[in-house]
Amino acid sequence: MNNVGRHSRSRAPKKRKGPSLLTSTPPESTYDDIPRAGHGSGAVSRTQIIIGSIAAFIVMVLILVIGISIGINQSKKSSKQALPETQAQAYDELQRVSDKPTNSTETGGLPAYRQSERNPDAPTVEIYEDFLCPYCGDLTRALTPTLEKLQAARQINLEFHIVNLYDTPSTDRYSTRAANAVAYVSEHDPNHATAFVGALFEKDFQPDAIHYKDVTNEQIAEQAAKAGVSQDVAETAVKAPYSSFISKATVYTTKRKELFTALHGTKGFFPPTIRINGKVSALNTTDNDGKIVQRFIANLGLKPMDVGNPDVLPAAGGETPDE
Repeated sequence: MNNVGRHSRSRAPKKRKGPSLLTSTPPESTYDDIPRAGHGSGAVSRTQIIIGSIAAFIVMVLILVIGISIGINQSKKSSKQALPETQAQAYDELQRVSDKPTNSTETGGLPAYRQSERNPDAPTVEIYEDFLCPYCGDLTRALTPTLEKLQAARQINLEFHIVNLYDTPSTDRYSTRAANAVAYVSEHDPNHATAFVGALFEKDFQPDAIHYKDVTNEQIAEQAAKAGVSQDVAETAVKAPYSSFISKATVYTTKRKELFTALHGTKGFFPPTIRINGKVSALNTTDNDGKIVQRFIANLGLKPMDVGNPDVLPAAGGETPDE
């Protein structure tokens, strides 16, 4: 990972221990809870409700798995050279990309902070997602306000790892184009990167992966400006030359066994994935119980009341994430 500026504090912050759900190895399944219907008094029977809920969940899982599989296979067909077979080969190819954000990490991460603002005593949070992934949208919409508070207080060092696995369903390479714009904003206006990612995942903007409708570069730029990015940076971001970087980073990400989770019997990389100091965080975005934020805060080792308090650092600490 690229070396970044270090910042020292004049006084040692208090660390309050919180419950930790981190695992040194990926959880058995990140999507293992089927939504359950409660008892109701309507005309529809409880059995019908359960069957409908299960069917809807299965459809979403199939979309996720098939979309990722198609994306990887399409990359193989469109590539002039065979895709790397191993994680090491994929890493080497990523390093050989000439056009990449100057602040990007060796693993393809896009920092949402300036190098001089990195806090060495705070944990590194990595979020892996695709802008067409429906679960990624759910996670981001839930977490963005908390992420922004944590960043403002320098309680975390946030990095986005944006993949383009959903390019095929989009018809106009939307995943790549949106990721390309975020890479440029991370490089030139990192303090607005989190807000920009959040804007791309807004409920009324994120495209439907099933019934996709074309999204123009102008629309992506408008979301950047809406997030606080200057007009010049926003307009240039959609023209940035980082598509190859995004694609190579995606291939490398899918090869990283430390990111693998099991999705209904299939083991591999599935967005969204969150790591804290190199450990996969066992957050379940299909719980639909409104507790994603609480779980994330607990993963950091914080109490909800301490979010945004610069005098309280997460108990997770500032260890360097595994590469």
